[in-house]
Amino acid sequence: MNIKIFLKENYHELVLSILMIIIVNVYLICEGTFLKEIFDIIYLNFLIIIIYFIYLYLQYTRWKDKFLKIYIKLLKNEKIYVDLIENNNFYDRLIKKIIINKENEATLEYELLMEKLVEIDEYICRSVHEVKIPIATLNMMVDRMDDFKVGNELKNQIEKIRLLTNSMLYGSRSTCLFEDLFIKEENLDKLIKKSIKNNSFFLIENNINVDLKNLNYIVNTDSKWICYVLDQIISNSIKYSKDNSTIDFYAIETEKMVVLHIKDNGIGIEKQDLERIFNKGFTGCNGRNKLYKSTGMGLYFSKKVLNSLGHDIQVDSIKNEYCDLKIYFPKISDYLNVTKK
Repeated sequence: MNIKIFLKENYHELVLSILMIIIVNVYLICEGTFLKEIFDIIYLNFLIIIIYFIYLYLQYTRWKDKFLKIYIKLLKNEKIYVDLIENNNFYDRLIKKIIINKENEATLEYELLMEKLVEIDEYICRSVHEVKIPIATLNMMVDRMDDFKVGNELKNQIEKIRLLTNSMLYGSRSTCLFEDLFIKEENLDKLIKKSIKNNSFFLIENNINVDLKNLNYIVNTDSKWICYVLDQIISNSIKYSKDNSTIDFYAIETEKMVVLHIKDNGIGIEKQDLERIFNKGFTGCNGRNKLYKSTGMGLYFSKKVLNSLGHDIQVDSIKNEYCDLKIYFPKISDYLNVTKK
């Protein structure tokens, strides 16, 4: 918003003013009235130019005050409210109407999009629940099989289907998470044991030891959603485990937090990947390895859920040594401060 833009916008007015001065000067010279007093013409021109430049400056300051805030918001790609637009002339009212119409169009598009998202979410939820019935039936059929080896392989695949369907269900719900939160006091030890039970088949199948220490804490959270996050973390620990791996669960209490550590001695995470593992779709070096299949969505959804719950998550890891995921549960006074942000 500089003087060049203003002069460009008022180019025709400027040219017209210069032409008017020239015409007046030519008329006075031809008339011969000021022919003997040429300095009077110069003085008159100087006076007209000074008055015009004062007028031009006042117009420029008014123009700048009027449009500077709008221009800055456009540069920052921020929302422009109609209150910023003055209502002094036809052009102001026209701009206001355009903004209001665009806002109405955007609101209508948003409502239509939300309706479609709700329909998709309902369809996914219904489909997942329908899939759970044949999964339960298959589990009962496998339990009756005489061939233990084949039955165990089938059980493995059934459990994978169950985990994937649950992941899809929670992933779809995470788009409207705030409508499905019920935060209350929960026992951390019970939450972790529940999540371990959900993953017990794969823990046993992969000969992974579980060590629980110092977990008898009360935390404020949503049991369903925090178990989803714990399931994702345990699933990753299993996926990237080594032979005879161990997953340690322990908590440390500070003045403001209860910090849950989930530490495994698996293949770990490359140093350059640590800052990006919660990014959407990021698979990292481990995900690009043909031995491991990764979508890069599990930790992304976990981070999203934890943010909504008012919890934080951090990770420390050394490649081929360990991976330590830390979930921070604020105590009640600090939890209220976090959720207000």
